[in-house]
Amino acid sequence: MVRVKDETKRLAIVENTLDIVFEKGFAGVKMATLAKKIGISVSTLYVYYKNKEDLIISIATELIERETKRSSNSITADLPFKLKIKAIWVYWINFSINHSKEMNFITQVKKSPYYDKVPEAVRETKSRLGTDLFELGKKEGLIKNVSNEILESTMGAILLETVNLIIDKKLKLNKKDIDLMFSFAWDAIKS
Repeated sequence: MVRVKDETKRLAIVENTLDIVFEKGFAGVKMATLAKKIGISVSTLYVYYKNKEDLIISIATELIERETKRSSNSITADLPFKLKIKAIWVYWINFSINHSKEMNFITQVKKSPYYDKVPEAVRETKSRLGTDLFELGKKEGLIKNVSNEILESTMGAILLETVNLIIDKKLKLNKKDIDLMFSFAWDAIKS
């Protein structure tokens, strides 16, 4: 007999996994401990995820798909190029501040062997959003004609430090401070 999956339990598994990874990293995820924390049996946990790797990859896939879609929804075709870049920039700052556990999870996955196991289509869709924008900006002569990895690293580093400055209360999550930090990022990549 196949057991029916309960969405409330699945969400509890995801939330508790995010908590554990935020506090202890992937090494802290133990299926038995996770099940106990949620108040379910280990066998019930295995109905949802066949093992720890499946759990981590499934959560990563879900988060990356959802947030890529949401961030792409923050731009419209009629926006000028610079405002498209800024809209995504602002989206990821807000996400990083307001969903720090999810952002931490995504960041850890991207730096781990688990990332290669996230479906290629999901990884490609995520990277295509930035790549397509950078290619457009280079084609229009608006940004430096360097590799997309350099552009992404530059924008990402400034974004990360902006988030850190907000967390450390040296900047505020407001238009003035976000505009200031975006101006540094833009100046770094513009032609």
